[in-house]
Amino acid sequence: MHPLQRRPGTHREGLRLTVRGRALGARAFVAGVFFLLGLATAGCAGPLAFDARAASIGVTGDGTVRAPVELPVEGDGYAVLARWRARHSNFGTEELVGAVVRASRAVARELPGGTAAIGDLSRRAGGASVEHKSHQSGRDVDVFFYAIDAQGRPVAPGEAMIRYGVEGQALRWSPARGFAPPAAPVPAVRFDAARTWAFVRALLTDEDAEVQWIFIQHDLGALLLRAATLAGDDPALVARAAFILHEPTDSEPHDDHMHVRLYCDPADRRLGCADRGPVRWWKKEWKYMAPPYGRADGRGAEAARAAAAVRDGELPLSLGAPSLRG
Repeated sequence: MHPLQRRPGTHREGLRLTVRGRALGARAFVAGVFFLLGLATAGCAGPLAFDARAASIGVTGDGTVRAPVELPVEGDGYAVLARWRARHSNFGTEELVGAVVRASRAVARELPGGTAAIGDLSRRAGGASVEHKSHQSGRDVDVFFYAIDAQGRPVAPGEAMIRYGVEGQALRWSPARGFAPPAAPVPAVRFDAARTWAFVRALLTDEDAEVQWIFIQHDLGALLLRAATLAGDDPALVARAAFILHEPTDSEPHDDHMHVRLYCDPADRRLGCADRGPVRWWKKEWKYMAPPYGRADGRGAEAARAAAAVRDGELPLSLGAPSLRG
């Protein structure tokens, strides 16, 4: 257990995202622009308003996603595995898809050789699926753990996930729903805490998305926090991660993947997007903390001191996290 656990207490350069829909001819495009401008000046608002961007509507367990963005099945440093591609559940909001792409690239730059294996986001129209209780409104994504061999070399993802023990050792296969485990023995690999933490760090420091939860088995979360400490990451960021890395209480423990959930984008809330769970006291504040915790613009000194107090066990803060679905 990491000391911070259980205490009370980019830009889009080169990012090509695909929005589902038919290509418009030049005349139709011009006509559409003027039509949308007319609606805008009329003050049209609400879930059915004509707004071209993706939007998350409802809650993650009972919602939909409008004008979804499609995550390409392969990209820099990541791939959607074949049995998950067949589900066509690689759609989400622009914030979610962009965050996955940027985090994968960040890991590939920092620690080359690994591949982020991506599972399900949401279906094209959102809504319920047989695979998940959540993943309905474009703000959830499953990311499989990076793995290394006995020599510390990255191992490419296979056709199934792997369940890991509390010390990061591979235990058994975890196949996609509807498939039998692979016939081959479970490889002698280990949980790659360094690359998995680098992915989590990139998500938590992304300026265009805000993570609400990362569902993960408790001991594997502790390995990530240890990797963060060894990497010399800001104590405030590590403290923030300690609350966000959460083992769910009413679903599988998530020892074969991590389930990332974003907060509603502020613009989506007027369309009906709703967050469940705590709105944390540090929300975005860490970006504005004084050194050594964050940016040097002088704002957020009190939040920095509060984060340090959490780290040192001086702040009796309890978020009272509710029972959550993974």
